[in-house]
Amino acid sequence: MKTTDRNKMRKSLLLVKAIIVVMLMAAFNQSCTNLDEELYGEVTPENFFNTEEEILAALGAAYTQFGNWGSGDPYTLQNVTTDEVVVPTRGQDWDDGGDWRRWHLHSWTREDGGLNGGWNFGFGGVNTANRLIYQFQVLVEDGAMDATVADAFIAELQVVRGFFYWQLIDMFGNVPLVTDFASAEASPPTVSRAEVFNWLVGDLEVAVPKLSKLVDATTYGRMNYYAGQTLLAKLYLNAEVYTGTGQYAKAVTACTDVIDNGGYNLTGNYFDNFSAGNSGTSEMIFAIPYDQVYYGGFNIAVRTLHYASQYTYNLTAQPWNGFCSLEEFYNSYEDTDLRKGDAGTADGPAIKRGNFIAGFQYNADGSQTLDDGADSDDPDGKHLNFGSLGSGEGQINELGPQAYRQAGVRIGKWEVEMGGHPDAMNNDYAVFRLADVILMKAEALWRQNPGDGGVLPLVNEIRLRAGVADLTTVDGPVSFDMTGPDVQGGELFNEMAREMFSESTKRQALIRWGLFDDVALWALPANNPGDVPVGGEHTTLFPIHRDKIEANPNLTQNPGYN
Repeated sequence: MKTTDRNKMRKSLLLVKAIIVVMLMAAFNQSCTNLDEELYGEVTPENFFNTEEEILAALGAAYTQFGNWGSGDPYTLQNVTTDEVVVPTRGQDWDDGGDWRRWHLHSWTREDGGLNGGWNFGFGGVNTANRLIYQFQVLVEDGAMDATVADAFIAELQVVRGFFYWQLIDMFGNVPLVTDFASAEASPPTVSRAEVFNWLVGDLEVAVPKLSKLVDATTYGRMNYYAGQTLLAKLYLNAEVYTGTGQYAKAVTACTDVIDNGGYNLTGNYFDNFSAGNSGTSEMIFAIPYDQVYYGGFNIAVRTLHYASQYTYNLTAQPWNGFCSLEEFYNSYEDTDLRKGDAGTADGPAIKRGNFIAGFQYNADGSQTLDDGADSDDPDGKHLNFGSLGSGEGQINELGPQAYRQAGVRIGKWEVEMGGHPDAMNNDYAVFRLADVILMKAEALWRQNPGDGGVLPLVNEIRLRAGVADLTTVDGPVSFDMTGPDVQGGELFNEMAREMFSESTKRQALIRWGLFDDVALWALPANNPGDVPVGGEHTTLFPIHRDKIEANPNLTQNPGYN
């Protein structure tokens, strides 16, 4: 994309974000397991959308559910269960009945509330898409809309629905398959993961070619053809996990289409993709256009930063001192890796921005940031210093319940604006971006043939931007045990993790590599407070929350959780 075109696109995005206000007002987010919809009787031709504005507002309702992707329960389920993100319990802070410790140790149960959020995220999106598809179909049947016009909107809604069904089968495996609004059962039964996958891929393979191939403000924040191809590539790449049969050649084809024909480019600066005001970067394929005024909700800053970080960034609210990264993952980056960034020192703050906020912290006025309430006996020390506890203790002294207030480097990937609101950030969230597609293609090639000569150039293209030397092999120890033995494809696995840190891809990679259970077992010796049961092969699927089972007796619980 040319620079002039991109500048025009960014200006046009102001209109896109304004339209989101209408989207939110028109949103319909029914997300219960019981799919008996009391509003069926209210859907009549008279109250269907009849103007262009009503059509856009109605279509936008299908996208409002994505607002939970960047910071809600789907983020927790996909990230806090890996070696990338952990939420230590610091006294009474972040205890929540032990939920956060259980996510880290893979010892969750069917009672954990985040499961409801993940389920509701998926079925809220599915149900809204089904309703809108039905409305377009009725408009065509009644002669109120041209079939060709409606077909384009229906295809887009099918792909949006496909995203939510992808997440449902990824997290929960066997789920109800509900594809029709008017005839949906009140208590639909569980359908096998493979059956849902096969239906989903077939549905998308018909719908995606109907989507627009435009890459501009009219498709930004919406599913266009290349976003649909990326979604299909995700499904193909994980097909062996979902069905037992790999579809890696299809993954390569879909990725190649996006890379060669989408007009996307790697940004020269990695962090351009995560800065405040980052709308319309050349790398974003599908993004959530978060905005402090028009579309708030992205809140990684308030979740990760220390209370006293309010003074570092002059924030309008105090952060919660929660999410951080693990020392081993942090150290999987070379010190020269531009994605890692610098750590602040006793002589001054960090110079280079990174995926992490590490080391000594300073206030906006240049003075040292102090741990609020700290005294001379506090084991953290008075000066706020992320990830350096001293005395050989590492970055996090324990998972809980008495983790130090400063323990752990924080998530700095998304720029924290000076004077910003940490609970409503102005950073668009890239759900799909080009770097991910490049690495997905590398993995799909490698899985067909570990010696494929096309794998290393793709991986090294990503490393070049990060300022680190080319790899000569994709084998090596994995990120959560860098002193351990080499694993076939281990450095490919690590590079995907380093590039895609905190972007909800690591859990799937751990499962594809057969390493998901290993992460929990590896975490046990240092971090498990007492006799908490850890992991097990069944944890590659989450349980369906008890409330959902009780509401719908036709659901079947996943193995290991009864």
